[in-house]
Amino acid sequence: MRESGHAPEAFDANKGDQRGTDGAKYAVHNFEDRSMAEIIPHTRLFLGHFAFTPRHKREEFGPSADEVLGAFEERRRNLPEAEAIAEAKRCMSCGMCFECDNCVIYCPQDAIFRVNKKEATTGRYVDTDYNKCIGCHICSDVCPTGYIDMALGE
Repeated sequence: MRESGHAPEAFDANKGDQRGTDGAKYAVHNFEDRSMAEIIPHTRLFLGHFAFTPRHKREEFGPSADEVLGAFEERRRNLPEAEAIAEAKRCMSCGMCFECDNCVIYCPQDAIFRVNKKEATTGRYVDTDYNKCIGCHICSDVCPTGYIDMALGE
């Protein structure tokens, strides 16, 4: 966030009652650095958004016992460019938001809204007005990538 000029403001502990932080500029909401997190399992994806597409597999090559010494060719051959692009398009963005807006569209309380472009940073596309949120979990249910976690624990 600092790189884009949106670092949080300093917290002032002497500034009265600050329990509701969703509108505060010193607290960061709806942003979590998931770069170190494991990719979510397929069971958390909402697959209604993803049509089945067969995987493009690389051809395997194995030299014989007589050819192995001095054989420096890769054991798997690269995909042709068209197949590599098709395989990359199969990506379901597991665990990361790709701005489908389902949470914004389906929220019955209009609690979820798009972040103003001037305030948007990497990984921060939507925000939540916690005064409107009733905890119905619809946003989590319609999120195709499993990004929305209701923080209920395991």
